Amino acid sequence: MRGTDRVPQKSIAKAARVSTGLTNKVVRKLEEASAVEAGRYGLRILAPGRVLNLWAAERRLAGDIWRSFRIDDLEGAERTLPASLILTGFPAWVKLTGRRPAEYGRIHFYVTNRPAFDQWIKFRGNKIRKTNPNMFALSVDDPHLISTSTQGLACIPQVYVDIYAADGPECQPFLRDMINSFPNLAVA
Repeated sequence: MRGTDRVPQKSIAKAARVSTGLTNKVVRKLEEASAVEAGRYGLRILAPGRVLNLWAAERRLAGDIWRSFRIDDLEGAERTLPASLILTGFPAWVKLTGRRPAEYGRIHFYVTNRPAFDQWIKFRGNKIRKTNPNMFALSVDDPHLISTSTQGLACIPQVYVDIYAADGPECQPFLRDMINSFPNLAVA
C-alpha cells in the first residue's frame, strides 16, 4: 500500500506472522471485492480504501477489550494516561490533527506495559467504576501495531479502523474528517 508494485504473498504472510494459506484466503476475499489483484509475481493493491474499509467492516473491537471501566473525569484521565499506552480512536485522531470533529465520551487504547497501566489504575482506584464503561483497554499482541505506532499514537489506518468499529453517533463526523484529510481512505 506504500507504492510497491507487487508484493509476494509469502512476504505478506511472513510480515504478518501468519500462514501462507491464511494469507491466500484473505487475498481471495480481497480479489472478490476488486481491492487487489493477485498474480504469479505477487499482489498488487488496486483500491487501498477498499482494503481498509473491508478490514474496518470485519474488525471486532469488543473482542480485543482486555479491561473496561468508567472514570467520570474523562478529560483528566486522558491527560494522565501512561506514556506506554498507544491511543487509538477518537483521542488519537484529535492528537494527530488537532481537530475534534465531534465530542466523544469513550477512550480506546492499547496496553503495551501492563505494570505501568496497573499502577495508573491503582492510583485512581476510588474513581473507577465498572458500570457504563467509557475507557477501554485493548490487549495488543501484534508487533506490527506497535512498530507502526509513533509517540503513543496508533497509525492512521489503525485509528480509522478502530473508530469505524467503535460505532456510535460520534463515529461519522470523525470518519468524514479522516476521509477529507486522506481521500485515499475512501472506498473507490
